[in-house]
Amino acid sequence: MPVLLATVIVIGAVSAPIAFPTTLRIPLGREVEEAFNDFEEGGTWLYEPTATLLASLFDSIVAYLELISPPVFVAAVVLLVGYFKGVRLGLVAAVMFAWVLLGGLWEPTIQTVAFMVVAVSISAAVGIAMGLFAASGPRANVVVRMLLDALQTFPSFAYLVPVVFLFGMGNTPAIIVTVIWAMPPIARMTNVGLREVSGEVLEAAVVSGASRWQLLRDVRFPMAAPRIRAGLNQTIMYAIAMATMAAMIGAAGLGAPVWSGLRRLEFGDALQGGIALVLVAILIDRVTAPRPGPAAVRRRTPASDGPHERRVGGFPRMPSLAGMLTFAAFLAVVITSQVFRGTWQNFAEPPWGTPLRLREPVGDAVIWATTTLGPGLDAIGATIQQAGLNRLGDFFTSIPWPVVVLCTGALGVVVAGWSKGVLMGVGIVAIGSLGMWGSTVETLAVVSTSILLAGLIGIPVGIAISASNAAAAVVRPILDVMQTLPIYLFIIPAVMFFGTGEVAAVLATLLATVPPVIRFTNTALRGADAEVVEAALTFGATPGQVLRQVRIPLGLQTIMVGLNQAVLLALAMAVVSAMIGAPGLGGDILASVERVDLARGVEAGLAMLLLGVIIDRLFDGSARMLTNITHTSVGPGKAGS
Repeated sequence: MPVLLATVIVIGAVSAPIAFPTTLRIPLGREVEEAFNDFEEGGTWLYEPTATLLASLFDSIVAYLELISPPVFVAAVVLLVGYFKGVRLGLVAAVMFAWVLLGGLWEPTIQTVAFMVVAVSISAAVGIAMGLFAASGPRANVVVRMLLDALQTFPSFAYLVPVVFLFGMGNTPAIIVTVIWAMPPIARMTNVGLREVSGEVLEAAVVSGASRWQLLRDVRFPMAAPRIRAGLNQTIMYAIAMATMAAMIGAAGLGAPVWSGLRRLEFGDALQGGIALVLVAILIDRVTAPRPGPAAVRRRTPASDGPHERRVGGFPRMPSLAGMLTFAAFLAVVITSQVFRGTWQNFAEPPWGTPLRLREPVGDAVIWATTTLGPGLDAIGATIQQAGLNRLGDFFTSIPWPVVVLCTGALGVVVAGWSKGVLMGVGIVAIGSLGMWGSTVETLAVVSTSILLAGLIGIPVGIAISASNAAAAVVRPILDVMQTLPIYLFIIPAVMFFGTGEVAAVLATLLATVPPVIRFTNTALRGADAEVVEAALTFGATPGQVLRQVRIPLGLQTIMVGLNQAVLLALAMAVVSAMIGAPGLGGDILASVERVDLARGVEAGLAMLLLGVIIDRLFDGSARMLTNITHTSVGPGKAGS
């Protein structure tokens, strides 16, 4: 590896840049666009009824939700969540509705609920069916896994282009994109859950005379239920994330004010909608999260029925005091809403107006940041631009493309084996053949600068919180919030401090990528083998030596996984960063969505896919290699030397 790196540096320094030859250009995008044109003309019998059905489903659910009195709807959600999931989560639901009502976001919230019902229902149905098919045999498993890998690796924004090309703008294409993006988790977990069912249990059921349908319905699905619920939870979270992105193509819901605020540079409006979306995401995540514990079915006894229900003698269960109070509170809200009718029940246009507005305070904060912190921010921005973006951009541009291909392939052979190394080299050639060589170089400059900063900040912070529970207790909630926020919102502080351009894109990407680096570093150091650490201390190693020579080497693979996750997040941020002036593949994808340029979108999306896969495989192979090296070199005697 050092020899390869030195070779690249030397050749890049002495060689003139060689552009990727146009003779190798493959017009794949145009071919795909022509195929879509043919399908658009001849396949109306398939996609038009689908579009009509999805639109009618969404409109019907919105209409049904609007028939419910808003106070009754709010009371039902808050009380049910509090009763079944605990008072704390009920308070979260109350805070969410308070934010929505005070911010004038009732209609977008109802639209988001309807959007989620349709998208998640279809995703769950398709995903469970695919998981069932994958669990039917080894060949089916291979086919489904390859399809799911492709769906999850392809950039999420790139899905927007072909769907808009066929269905236009609006809720229908947004639902389709969300289903494609959110379906893989539940499909994977269904497959895993069905495959994990004990063979002894299945054999016993067959001996008892169960048919294949009974075996599936009464044995395999019940025992796989915990896995399926975990997959459903992830599908819901994926759908919420895509709901914000889908606002780019006209989807209704809370993503619309976020997207509209960003486009108008009204960051307060975007932040207000984004916080509402975060609260919705937290609530849904906690409500749908699977319960911890074994999947075994426990015997029900009067003492194990839980706090809400009790069995008296042989009579049916009687509701607990908490259940009766919950029902009484709900009944009181229903009666009040019927007796005291008035404008106070119109949450879409409430009489109290919109008392919660972040537009002015956030605007004032932007002005304060630019006037007060201007000189310091300019110096930081200039340093990032000159020492990071410019130098890395010049470095990547200066390397002749054959050298990049050979070195990537050789590095892949070293860390991952011959077959994968050759495929990595072919992948680099494919990026150039798609006409995306220059855009890829620009993307790498922004991503590399962001990851270097994320490592310089995230690894020391992870080391610090691994050594202090008090520091961890402070940092973890911050990381939770940062990882729950829609990635759109990271461009708000970036633009506040650095305006638009590459430097702002680096800051936005840094905010998105530093949490996994901190988390994985903390996990890696805390998870070091206690016996090895104790042995090193026994041999007289200082805490610093234990950190450098024991904890970091043992946790290096986990730290590398964190950096790998940061790189993949940085690639996902490329399109978001393009909104504030970042060049590269993200800019190509964003332009293809705005102009409905299918050819450009497909080529940029495939280039992003290939780049992400190559980086992921290189990181994975390097982590395994470094782990093998460090594990053989770490020992108590060496740690204390």
